[in-house]
Amino acid sequence: MKDRKNQYSIGEVAALLNISPQTLRFYDKSGVVVPDFIDQKTGYRYYSYDQISYISRVRYLQQFGFSLEEIRNALASNDIRQFRSFLQRRREDLRAKAEHLTGLLEDLDWYIGYYSYLESHNFNGFPYYQQEPERYLLAEPLHPDEDIYGTAGKRLTKLQQSPLFSQAHFLRAHGYILDFSALLSGRIVPTHFFVYLRQQLPQSHPNLMTIPAAPFLCVQSRILAEPFDGSSLRRYFKEPQKHRLVLANEYEDNFTAFQDCIYEIQIQV
Repeated sequence: MKDRKNQYSIGEVAALLNISPQTLRFYDKSGVVVPDFIDQKTGYRYYSYDQISYISRVRYLQQFGFSLEEIRNALASNDIRQFRSFLQRRREDLRAKAEHLTGLLEDLDWYIGYYSYLESHNFNGFPYYQQEPERYLLAEPLHPDEDIYGTAGKRLTKLQQSPLFSQAHFLRAHGYILDFSALLSGRIVPTHFFVYLRQQLPQSHPNLMTIPAAPFLCVQSRILAEPFDGSSLRRYFKEPQKHRLVLANEYEDNFTAFQDCIYEIQIQV
C-alpha cells in the first residue's frame, strides 16, 4: 500500500484551496491534474504537496480566461520560455479587448451626452453662440430637385457600409449642410446629408470633409416638420450675404418619426 504520509485527501485539498471537490474531480477528468494516488478499493483521490501548488497555478491561470485545455497543454511542455510566450499572447489579446471596451465606454459616454444635449441647450428658440471643435464628416451631396428626406440618406448608408469605410468609426449623429442664403430667407435647402466620424481618417475621399474649429451661431428648429423663420437670424448677418458654412445637426427626441426631430442649426461666424 502506498505511503500517504505526505498526501492529502480531496477534501483536504478542496478546503485548503477554497474550491469544491467537484472542481478537483473535473480537473482529473479533463486531464489537467490527475491525483497522485487513487485508492482502488475506495476510489478516494489523494494529492501530493507539489500538486497543491500545481492546482493553485491552474486556478490562477483561469482568471485570465484560459481554458483548461489551454492550461493543460501549456504546462505539459514544462518549458518556461514556451509558457512565457503563452502568457504574452494572452496579454496582447486582453489588451486588444481592453481597447475595444474602452472605445465602447467612450461611445456610451458620447451617446448619453447626445440624449442630454437638448436639456442643457434649451434656449426657448432664441439664437445662441458656441465654440465647436474640429469635426469630421462623411457627406453625400443631394441631387437637384430630389426629396431631402431619405434619398441622399440611402446613398450615404450604402457608402458607409462599403469596404472603403469598413474600419471607420461612425457616430450615431446625422445632419445636413444647408444653403446659407436660402436659410436667411426662411427656406431649408440642404446641399449634403452627412454622418459624423469619431476621428479623421487616414485616406482621402471626395465625400470626406473636415469642419474646422470655429464659433457658430446656433438656433434649434424642427426643419423637416415645421416652417422655418429666418428673421431671427437675419439681424445677425447684416453685411452682404457671403457664403457661410451651415450645419444642421439632428437630435432624436423620439425613435419613430425621425422627420419630427429637432435640429440644431449652426452657422459659422
